Amino acid sequence: MQRSNNLHSFMKTTSILRSAFVAATLLLPALALGQGPLNPPSSVYLYPNERALTPAGNPTPNMKTLMQIDSGEHIPSRDTNNANLNGSLGYYLLAAPGRYYLTENVSLRLLITSDNVTLDLGGFEVRYTGAGTGPIAIEAQSGVLGNVIRTKVINGRVRGNWAQGIILSDDSVVSGVDISDTGTFGIKVGKNSQVADCRVHGTWQFGQPGGPSSAIWGNDATIVSQCTVTGIAGIGIQVNLSGRVVDSTVNFVAGCGIVTNHHCSVAGCAVRTCGSTGFDLGMGSSLHNSAASECNDSGVHVRNGCTLNNVSSRDNAGHGFLSESWTVMNQQYNKNATSYVHCVAQGNDKNGFHATSNCLFDNCTADDSGMVGNVVFGHGFYVSDHCRITNSIAANNQLSGICGASGNTIDQCSATGNGMNGIQVANDQNIVTRNTLRSNTLAPIQPAPGTGGLAPLVSPSMITPNPFGNFGL
Repeated sequence: MQRSNNLHSFMKTTSILRSAFVAATLLLPALALGQGPLNPPSSVYLYPNERALTPAGNPTPNMKTLMQIDSGEHIPSRDTNNANLNGSLGYYLLAAPGRYYLTENVSLRLLITSDNVTLDLGGFEVRYTGAGTGPIAIEAQSGVLGNVIRTKVINGRVRGNWAQGIILSDDSVVSGVDISDTGTFGIKVGKNSQVADCRVHGTWQFGQPGGPSSAIWGNDATIVSQCTVTGIAGIGIQVNLSGRVVDSTVNFVAGCGIVTNHHCSVAGCAVRTCGSTGFDLGMGSSLHNSAASECNDSGVHVRNGCTLNNVSSRDNAGHGFLSESWTVMNQQYNKNATSYVHCVAQGNDKNGFHATSNCLFDNCTADDSGMVGNVVFGHGFYVSDHCRITNSIAANNQLSGICGASGNTIDQCSATGNGMNGIQVANDQNIVTRNTLRSNTLAPIQPAPGTGGLAPLVSPSMITPNPFGNFGL
């Protein structure tokens, strides 16, 4: 009896809820009518730029023109009265500041004669299709008031046999642009500029003549970053005073890979298969975390006061590293004073490290330097005067592991398996201490140790070995 009463109560409650739900559903249309009229407001609206009706009372269009959405000048222009941009001049003339952008591939050059111009290529090409060599594809031309400055060219391609690709003046930016097959310079910018995320490709092949132009050239204080260069009949990347080259690669060029003037910085770069030197740096420059390989001259060539850290130079036809003084009249530049830390020279045809005076080598390695039968080059480290070589390794070189003239300090190094001497110095004015010298063809140390600064050879089995002695067999 109790179960029957509970079932009856449950069914009654369900019936009441169902009736309430139906009533609420029927009431919804009536409630919706209470939300107010849906007609658009009158032409007199609180925000004039957001009127829903025209003054005549008609709905305003809800579409915007391309110019309203993305302001700027189209190239090519469809306006027959816009001679500067419709191509009727035989080129496109950007004569006022502002933003310009391509809406299709074009085959006419673009000439910029105003400051503060941004040219967005929009992913399209500036393509030369004529015979012979064309003019400069994109140029910010100097005017009567001086250089045209603050130009930006972004996001697109320049292709074909243009005389030059993109030539801009000071304070300019080139970003996200692909240049190919231009006659000389790919990208050339003035002082305080930036070239980023660009690619320059050429068609140069071995045996063809090279030229002095650069794929990318930047004047003073220019930054070149994340760029690639290949197949160029000249220099890969070049910057002038106080420039920077970062995270870029150069491969297969007729000239040097990366060249800088004085007081520049190069980091995170790689060069390979250059017709001349891999890296060629001016005075007071730095080279870090980079690599040079298979170049037709020295892998790295630096001048006075440079610093190198974590750099490798391998399989080059010249020296692995070449340090020399900048030849100028001012005598303060006649000393080399270059610093090498954690650098590796391996498999180069001449000396691993070739330096003049006042250089530092710390934790460096010279391995397999020289060519068989070459009696002139093939030392691991070859230094002149007043250098310091510490904690370094010279192994398997054709001539001596470490070779110095006078006044050098050679301490705690290892010279093993070299074709002549482990360590070879010109006289006893050098300090040679605590080195490990094994399996060298002629002698551990030349001249014989034990006089002047040449510490004697000792054996680990000696009861009281000389703490400054050289261990050698």
